[in-house]
Amino acid sequence: MKINRFPKMAALQKFRAMNLGFDEKTAEAIGIAEATKYAIFKNLSQTKRIAKEKEEVSKQFEGKKELDDKTFEIFKIQALDGLPYVGGKVYTSDDYKRAVFLRFGEEVGQKIEEWAKNVVNSCDKDVLKRESKFFNDCWKPHRDELSEA
Repeated sequence: MKINRFPKMAALQKFRAMNLGFDEKTAEAIGIAEATKYAIFKNLSQTKRIAKEKEEVSKQFEGKKELDDKTFEIFKIQALDGLPYVGGKVYTSDDYKRAVFLRFGEEVGQKIEEWAKNVVNSCDKDVLKRESKFFNDCWKPHRDELSEA
């Protein structure tokens, strides 16, 4: 079975978040939100992305709750009620499980998580705290590993 980069990024971000002190359910929500963020915005410049995010947020949340910029500051994603918010959606642990385990099956999902855990454990803790360093030092060198299972 061919494994694309999306579930690998989600698992990698899950273990990154766990390594940085988040509990497993929150880490799974962060993982899927981060993978979604990269998928949505990989071809947009940062300036366009920030403008688009602000416009979307202001439309959806005008006069409602404020989004929290501090909870997931390391990941550069906003939170709503303690959960990651990306692309107009709040992400949960269930979203992660759908993307990694339901789509690819339990056995392949476990292989993806094992791969991700090993990659994150090989990365320096300071690298895990910095998004661009994490992307360049932990993700890029390993993103094409485990392409089939």
